Amino acid sequence: KELFAPEDDDDNQQEAYNKTIMPEFVVSLEASNEYLKERVMNLPQNEVFETHNTEEDLLRRLKLFRDENEKDVTVFNYFDEFEIHPLPIKVEEDHSPKLLSTVETLKKKIGEPRNYGPTPEEKAQMEERAREEKLRQETEQQEEIERQEKLEKELREKRETEWSERLAQVQQEEQEMLETQSIPLRNYLMRHVLPTLTDGLMEVCKVRPDDPVDYLADYLFKKNPQVD
Repeated sequence: KELFAPEDDDDNQQEAYNKTIMPEFVVSLEASNEYLKERVMNLPQNEVFETHNTEEDLLRRLKLFRDENEKDVTVFNYFDEFEIHPLPIKVEEDHSPKLLSTVETLKKKIGEPRNYGPTPEEKAQMEERAREEKLRQETEQQEEIERQEKLEKELREKRETEWSERLAQVQQEEQEMLETQSIPLRNYLMRHVLPTLTDGLMEVCKVRPDDPVDYLADYLFKKNPQVD
């Protein structure tokens, strides 16, 4: 009673117990003395060594428990007064491994697991950690974005530089190729065409005929060194 008593001892207080620590459910696991003794006797030696789970200690504690919890005077009577009725479970009747049937019975009675939530101070700390974590993630994401943009810019500039150098090289090679290919043609023109053509143009400038093109063509035909 003292454990669950309200902190304020005012006689006018309506609550007869401290709700913050009073359990919602009370479970009574019941078994006979013979069952408990057999269970302890079957424990592995490493679990019994240097513990109170020896037969002698069990019988002593079991007698003390039975004496202090008579039929009409038990701790469960206290909970009954506040309509928190204990749930008795006879574990002797559960033959499933690790008392799984008993666990399932308790789950059906109690319902889904509950989380009564953190204290206001814990909530504040959790919110602060969440904000810090969110800020850290946003900072990391922004840094990663900037890093990727920098890498892409550097790669783009490198490719543009390589492309420009390659283009300049190709243009130079084409120019050299054209110059190389034009040497025979230039030599041919300088030797066989330009002397006669130059003289014809000078003649056109002197005479100034009405049809200079036809005059030049006729001049070239007459002055062609290969025509007899």
